[in-house]
Amino acid sequence: MTRSTSHKLDQLFSRLALAIAAVVVFTLPVVSGFIAYHDLAKELTFKARIKADAQKELVTTRPETWMFAENQMQGILLREPVLLDNEFIQIFDIQGNELTAVGNVLQGFLITRSYPLYDISQIVGKVVVSSNLTNIVHKVLVSGIIGLLLGGLVLAVLWLLPMKQLRKLSGKLFAEKQLAEVTLQSVHDGVLRTDNKGDLVYLNSAAEKLIGSSFSELNGKSVSEVLTLIEDQTNSKVESTLYQAIHTKKQVSCDNNRSLVCRDNRTIAVEEQAVPLLDQDGQLTGGVLCLSDVSVFREQLKQQVWEASHDALTGLINRREFEKRVAKAIERARVDGKSGLLFFMDLDGFKIVNDTCGHAAGDDLLVQLSQVIGTQVRASDSLARLGGDEFGLLLEGCDEEHGQIIGKNILGSVKEYFFYFDGKSYSVGVSIGMTSFSKTSGKAVEVIKEADTACYWAKESGRHQLCVFQESESELTIRRDEVTWVERIKSALKENRFLLYHQTYKALSSQTGPQQHMEILLRMVSREGEIILPGRFLPAAERYNLMPQIDRWVINKVFSEFHTIQNSHPDSGLMININLSGASINAVGLYDFIRAKVDEYRIDTSSICFEITETVAVRSLRSAIEFIEQCKEIGIQFAIDDFGTGASFFSYLKSMPVDYLKIDGSFVRNVEQDKVNRAMIETINHIGHLLGKKTVAEFAENQNIIEILNDIGVDFAQGYGVCKPIPLIEA
Repeated sequence: MTRSTSHKLDQLFSRLALAIAAVVVFTLPVVSGFIAYHDLAKELTFKARIKADAQKELVTTRPETWMFAENQMQGILLREPVLLDNEFIQIFDIQGNELTAVGNVLQGFLITRSYPLYDISQIVGKVVVSSNLTNIVHKVLVSGIIGLLLGGLVLAVLWLLPMKQLRKLSGKLFAEKQLAEVTLQSVHDGVLRTDNKGDLVYLNSAAEKLIGSSFSELNGKSVSEVLTLIEDQTNSKVESTLYQAIHTKKQVSCDNNRSLVCRDNRTIAVEEQAVPLLDQDGQLTGGVLCLSDVSVFREQLKQQVWEASHDALTGLINRREFEKRVAKAIERARVDGKSGLLFFMDLDGFKIVNDTCGHAAGDDLLVQLSQVIGTQVRASDSLARLGGDEFGLLLEGCDEEHGQIIGKNILGSVKEYFFYFDGKSYSVGVSIGMTSFSKTSGKAVEVIKEADTACYWAKESGRHQLCVFQESESELTIRRDEVTWVERIKSALKENRFLLYHQTYKALSSQTGPQQHMEILLRMVSREGEIILPGRFLPAAERYNLMPQIDRWVINKVFSEFHTIQNSHPDSGLMININLSGASINAVGLYDFIRAKVDEYRIDTSSICFEITETVAVRSLRSAIEFIEQCKEIGIQFAIDDFGTGASFFSYLKSMPVDYLKIDGSFVRNVEQDKVNRAMIETINHIGHLLGKKTVAEFAENQNIIEILNDIGVDFAQGYGVCKPIPLIEA
């Protein structure tokens, strides 16, 4: 540190010591005087209020003559609290005339406080209490003397602080500043510092390397001149996040796919972290931008994304990606009406090569054959390795005639190919199954299954040939019928042509309480007024993914009628069961929809129970549990429908947070004659009760069945023997 700098610091510290001492000298008397004055004013106000309240009885009992009762007023004024020697109390009427006074008349600086006199609610005068400030002045003088002594002591102590130590501290701060700058020069990330306008004032060596220019060349230039940043996807120029940080005075991060264009036109993938620099008053002084070279990370990320959708051996897309593309192709076909084809290919004779020559040779064969097949497909087609020696091919916008040509070309190229290993040649074949898809097709897995079936036919028919999938007449009839139903369902949803029915339960156990249970059932109404049972239209709705719309319609309708239904059962609690499909459980946003409708219609959620089938629960166990737990947080209950039909229906039961088990009707329907079915019901009922769940037996069609269920200990019975479905409006 230079001598001039040290001298300036000495002057600064001297002035600082004087300033601190002066603050001590003046602060003590000022604060002391303020507190004393405030306390005295508060005390006088209190006395004025007490004295005014004491006069209140006199004023109210003698409203016309109280002002003439001077002796009584004085006597009241002399009561507690006692008047001090330096206090003077006066009573004035509403015109300001003094009526009486108590105490010594005061001289000098005074402080007065008053309080109004009331005749009931009308002000008729006031009580004024006065005191002089002599005591306060004395306190201030004493505090001033003490403050002067303390100020002198503070000044002496500060003067006696070794300036050498202060210089040492200043030198340490200077060293830390140098260390910070050296550290910034050593970090791998580029660091830029600007003023509050975004003009460059500092650049570390890493930033110089990234940009390709030195700080001396760039000093004073704006960041927009120094940095050329582009968006990777659009290749368009973008502004640095530093300007956003300066504008908002908040830290801003950007890890989007941005790249820095260097002076030599190289591009480097970067991430930005921008921080505004603020002084102690919150005023903007500049900004700092940190540029991280993430080229290696981005490449690794791209590789991970690629590996997630591609086969590592052949470089073709994998089964998961293939199924996604098939699903998207079917969706596009439903929009634009363009059909396409799907190939399922299985190599013939691959196992011989793999077993004879080893797995490494088998892998080489798969790689080479994938390249051979790839030469026969169009650039727009998707060729995939589905697993083992199975391949898939998606051909969008391709008719069957052109598909046959492509298939024959693949057969020919594979037949002409020979694999050489250890001086020997091997030939393989390929069996191809082909199917078409269009706007009427089902899900991707179903279309792939059709191609797989056709491939199986090709192998059964002699291998190394192409077979086209052909639906039977019954399958075609069902498919056409389902397509017709799709339009009818969509129209019914649009025109609100659905009806809700309900079927009540019968409580068999005294422990179930007085609660009334009912299951909501759906009916569709044709344009001609025909009531259509769900068995006719739900299969098409499930196949063509219309169930989420139907389920939401039912939920909204039931919730909108909830209070009407509830009012029709004033003497018992109500539990309304609503069925949910697997497609709805897996659909995005169902819980948010339910929560919104609960709030909209102010639903008592303890009266709502959703039913999901055992098959849905097992197939989508994780998502089902997650959805159930979300709904139970807001009080909704759950039931497992058709319980007991699954092969492993007890294995997952402990993990399912449901409240009811609905025993499948296939066990209940013949329980009168079938002892095995009765044993199954007893087992399910017993385990359900052990797990704290109530049981409901479906298909209780007559009184005998109901009595058997009652003997077993089932909690509820449901079926025609209890109640036939009736319209909900009659609930």
